[in-house]
Amino acid sequence: MPMTGFLPQQPSSQTARGGANDMSAPCPKCRAVMVYVTALPHPHAPAMRRTVFLCSACNQTRNYPLSAAMAEAYAALFAPPEA
Repeated sequence: MPMTGFLPQQPSSQTARGGANDMSAPCPKCRAVMVYVTALPHPHAPAMRRTVFLCSACNQTRNYPLSAAMAEAYAALFAPPEA
């Protein structure tokens, strides 16, 4: 049965801009903001990085596969200040 009246959703530039500025990663368990730790080469996907975040509230690390560009963006955002 074909769908009638279906209109594809158009992306909102306002949402995209706001999402690009928010680089925090909420913990899936307690919703606290997690801290970026490091990005390692992904064992099965050379174009991806295994990105590690720490939730200090849960004292747990979470691993997420991200593109190399996103891993570099997190690394730049959370880089320690230069002395």
